[in-house]
Amino acid sequence: MKEIIEGFLKFQKNAFPERVKLFKSLANQQSSRALFISCFDSRLVPELVTPRELSDLFVIRNAGNIVPFYSPEPGGVLASFEYAVAALKVNDIIICGAMTAVATCECLDHMPPVSRWLRYADSARVVNEAR
Repeated sequence: MKEIIEGFLKFQKNAFPERVKLFKSLANQQSSRALFISCFDSRLVPELVTPRELSDLFVIRNAGNIVPFYSPEPGGVLASFEYAVAALKVNDIIICGAMTAVATCECLDHMPPVSRWLRYADSARVVNEAR
C-alpha cells in the first residue's frame, strides 16, 4: 500500500503539473472515441497497449471481457456499454482478451459468482468449439 500511495503522490507532484492543460480540459468533458472491453487481468492495460491518450478509450474491464445479454435489470457492464454508445457516441467497439477458463472448461465451482458470470460466455464457447 505504501508504494501505491507514493506513486499517487509522485503523480501529483510530477505528472499532473506537466499535463495540467490536458487534465483541466478533461474535467469538463469526456470525448472517448472507442469502447474497449477487456478482462480485468492486471497484465493488460488498454491505454498502455494501444497506446492512447487519457479519455481516448472508454474502458470496461470485467472477468472474461464479457458483455451479458440485454436484461431489464441492467448491470454495470450494460449501463457502461449503453453510456459509451448513446452518450459518448464512440466510433469503435473493441473486445480484447483471452477466456482461458471458458475455453478449457475449467471447473470454477469453488468460486460460485465467477462460475455464474462466465456462463454468459457459454454461447461463445459453443461457437469456438464448433470451429
